[in-house]
Amino acid sequence: MVVAVAPLWMGAAGLSEAAVRDVVIADVSTRAFSVIWVSDQPVTDTTVRVYADGNGSSDLTPELTVEVTSALIPSAHDLGIVKVDVWGLQASTTYFVETETDGLVYPASGPLLEVTTAAAATAANLDGTPIANDLLIHDLLAPDGGAPANGALLVLKVPSLSQYPLTAFVADGVAAPGTVVDLSNLVSDATGTNAQVTGGTVIEISEYRGLLCTNLDDQKLVRLRRAPDHEETPAISEAEVPSTCFAPGGTAADFNCDGAVNPVDFNEFLIKFGLSNNGAVPDCRFNPDFDLAPDGQIDPVDFNEFLIVFGTTE
Repeated sequence: MVVAVAPLWMGAAGLSEAAVRDVVIADVSTRAFSVIWVSDQPVTDTTVRVYADGNGSSDLTPELTVEVTSALIPSAHDLGIVKVDVWGLQASTTYFVETETDGLVYPASGPLLEVTTAAAATAANLDGTPIANDLLIHDLLAPDGGAPANGALLVLKVPSLSQYPLTAFVADGVAAPGTVVDLSNLVSDATGTNAQVTGGTVIEISEYRGLLCTNLDDQKLVRLRRAPDHEETPAISEAEVPSTCFAPGGTAADFNCDGAVNPVDFNEFLIKFGLSNNGAVPDCRFNPDFDLAPDGQIDPVDFNEFLIVFGTTE
């Protein structure tokens, strides 16, 4: 089968060899998966190769359909953010993957990336009730907290259910600065089929912002949320915003989303204390979840808000 690759953005010549990070396999189904990553420079040429074996000796790529979907997203490659989709796979099959970005192969050594496709697609749970997961909408802003982060990528994971996250670009299928993912596409590690995500399940939201950040070590912003409850009976799929974690008195200080504001949250707060987003150059270490009295800085005012609810549990 012909390999289909989307047109690539052509950047400036003469760039040094790229370095990549935050490489993740995502969006796994019975017949497809995607690979996402971030480069330390704008991307001009990229792809993935898929193998039947961990040694990389049996190349399946010519038999598959490979599309660099990030090339179709304005600004994504400018930010060094890449998403490549692979189709034409077999269900319940393990594949091995390497990426290439402007001449750099990843992994350069050691084991290849590994992914196992879903066993089957299903619209019902084992008890016959329909899977009615929501579409989740999350706004993804630039590091200054103001403008939409055009070209940035949402990576949404449900750690208790699946090792493989779901992904979406800003303004792809929804107005900016929104991103939208369909939880019905989540595959359960336990069953290999579509997972039911119940209300209250912890969700890990990672925002890939790439070269919007001056230090690429800080490009990924991680925030914890919960799946919203279904208010209707029987449950139906709707477009919803993820729920905050435990928030006594409206103060969302349960940063690790374990149902208690405790020393673990205190330690996380201390790590962020003193960070500000009010400078001329936004600090990508700043996480607005810790700015409990929103003013663009994590300071004693926020600490006082935290102390008021410290020790409370659900």
